[in-house]
Amino acid sequence: MASAASAQSVAGSGPATELDVVIVTANKRAEPVQKVAQTINVVSASTIADLHVQNTIELTQVVGGLSLTMTTPSEQSISLRGIKMPSGGGPSTNTVETYLNEVPITVFDAFAATLDIGQIEVLKGPQGTLRGRPSPSGALTIATQKGSFSEYSGYATATVSDHDGQRVEAAYGGPISDTLAFRLAGVYDHNGLTEVKNINNGKSTYQETKVLRGSLNWAPTDRFSADLMAQYTKQEGDFYRQITGRAPCAGDQGGAILVSSVACGRTFTLKDKIALTQGANPNSYRGALLTLNARYGLTDNIDLNYVGGYNDTKYYTDLNFDFAGIGEANNFGRYIDVLTKRRSYSNELRVQSNGDGFYNFTYGVFAQNARTNGVANLPPLFTGQLNRNTTKDFGVFTTQKFAFTDKDSLQVGVRYSKVDITNRVNGSKRSYNATTGNASYQHQFTPDVMGYVSYGTSFRPGSGGANAAPRPVIPASFGNFEDEHSRSMEVGFKTLWLERVTANIAYFDQKYDGYITSQFNVACTGVPNPNGLAYGTDNGLANGPLCFGTMTGNGDAVSKGFELELNAKVTDNWRIGGIFTYTKAHFADAELPCNDYNGDGVLDVNGTPMVQKGRFVSLCRSNGPLGSLPSISFSANTSYDFSLGQFPAYVRLNSFTRSSSYFPQTGRTFSGYTTVNGSVGVFNPSRDWELSLWAKNIFNKVQEDTDGGPWTIFGVPSGLRIGTVTNDREIGATLRRTF
Repeated sequence: MASAASAQSVAGSGPATELDVVIVTANKRAEPVQKVAQTINVVSASTIADLHVQNTIELTQVVGGLSLTMTTPSEQSISLRGIKMPSGGGPSTNTVETYLNEVPITVFDAFAATLDIGQIEVLKGPQGTLRGRPSPSGALTIATQKGSFSEYSGYATATVSDHDGQRVEAAYGGPISDTLAFRLAGVYDHNGLTEVKNINNGKSTYQETKVLRGSLNWAPTDRFSADLMAQYTKQEGDFYRQITGRAPCAGDQGGAILVSSVACGRTFTLKDKIALTQGANPNSYRGALLTLNARYGLTDNIDLNYVGGYNDTKYYTDLNFDFAGIGEANNFGRYIDVLTKRRSYSNELRVQSNGDGFYNFTYGVFAQNARTNGVANLPPLFTGQLNRNTTKDFGVFTTQKFAFTDKDSLQVGVRYSKVDITNRVNGSKRSYNATTGNASYQHQFTPDVMGYVSYGTSFRPGSGGANAAPRPVIPASFGNFEDEHSRSMEVGFKTLWLERVTANIAYFDQKYDGYITSQFNVACTGVPNPNGLAYGTDNGLANGPLCFGTMTGNGDAVSKGFELELNAKVTDNWRIGGIFTYTKAHFADAELPCNDYNGDGVLDVNGTPMVQKGRFVSLCRSNGPLGSLPSISFSANTSYDFSLGQFPAYVRLNSFTRSSSYFPQTGRTFSGYTTVNGSVGVFNPSRDWELSLWAKNIFNKVQEDTDGGPWTIFGVPSGLRIGTVTNDREIGATLRRTF
């Protein structure tokens, strides 16, 4: 089934005309998704293969309400329910936590290519009393495939596409003995992504990913089992932000433009996908990840569970700021290179019951130690800017579930969290702690209709003053923030109709006190002007080095809306599914860093970059959206199976629609759009060979999805804007062998 809800189905659970039962582990126990009192969208291994999902970002088109964005290689975020994580905030400020085999991982890890995945569960709403760290708007749990104790199995696929795409993926595993099994998997993936072309250096955007994974699964007795996984990821790429508008020539702006662009006088539109930077924009990532999951049955109904993880990553990016293509004349801060190394250890120990009686419980403790070493260079403005932090997370949590009757149950959870952040550059240390929790009550009106109401609180720590200033000439407070607290209510119904249709609906309302936010590409000045507007430069002079950066802060916010998920088995051969979300997420009279070039207290980016009177960075009152996220998103899927003689065949379609969205950094509104993906395929009679032809973005809808605003040259408008765009149409073919 080409639907986000067709996962971990129980084979033989009903007649062929019935929907399969979808099993999830959101509550740390295997149970049908229709019996869990929270919104959960599930993506199975078959869905990933059927829709040719080749990286995590493409899950956006499968799960309505989920947003995964990459503004630059160093600015990647995962969002649910309109809540966006701050750029550069670090893993402790994730609004959506991501787990691989229940081990918390970074956003960079999560954005690597999907490889040999068993299941992905998208949990919406506050999390934190069952796993890892608290997260206010949700969690993604990714489970890899395990080795089988009974049979050898695997697959190999080869894919090519017209986006310079080449992908080879394979996995194989099986029993080593009656108690020990293995699985090996690997992938090589190369893709041109948005295919933005640089006419200055002749290069284009691309990404190349290599992943190698090995797993050992040991079950010497019925009471004890352990699963060990090791993974190494190597990713390299070149990332270009495109420009639109007329490239400047010497003499433009009344003679203020002194040097011509390499594209002097040429006009570019969105679909041209052109970049002008003289230098490359390379980025690279290396990641080593170990996960260990172990279970010991203390009694027939009580288990002791351990989850351990080790993650060692290295990330490098070199961003060229010569967006107008004027070359060496742009000698003030022409490029910034950042190297970040992070090493973390995490341990989680839980005692939990595994029965179906009146009372079930989970008691757990979680600890993580993360050490980050970073250095940034922006010559000639600064070199060797250090960012060396240590973050220690500690949590104690419990969840209690009471099944009062066959129809009524109550689940409550509470967690105490403590976060210590140490800046190893200046020796400062800051601690944050909070008690959070949740409660849900569910009632089974009929065997096929369940209703629930839930309430939850969440917490994100502040930065502890550990972050460096966005630019050395302004106070470090603009790179730091305080802690955040939120509370959420959700009401929902989960229903099954005629054994063929599931329809789930939920309404949510969440309020944030001190929502952690970041605003990128905000003008600043190193010399505030007490008498009026200051030039947005390091020294406050008109011809000084431009001063821009990602500014962070806190402001109250609200997120409310509703979600609807529908899955249906229309006939034995035809299935449909869809996820619709409406979210209104906005600030609540928050004072935030902003671009205000005319000093009237209202966002604008027209003309010469200026900063409000007496300030390092302008501040504006906002009730606007939290980020460039749509209020409406809708993903839909359909699959139809048929036969060509003795050859089984299929047609699959997947569409994603998003409404218009407002970009708060530059005050622009992006129009909504719809993309449609499709594939046709055929199996051999024994179904161990499969050939599919597929297309993504069939109707070639290209849309700007982020905006860097108008670009200036030494404070003079260049006539160009910078931004990023969505992928255009991609056509490919995949050959798969299953064994």
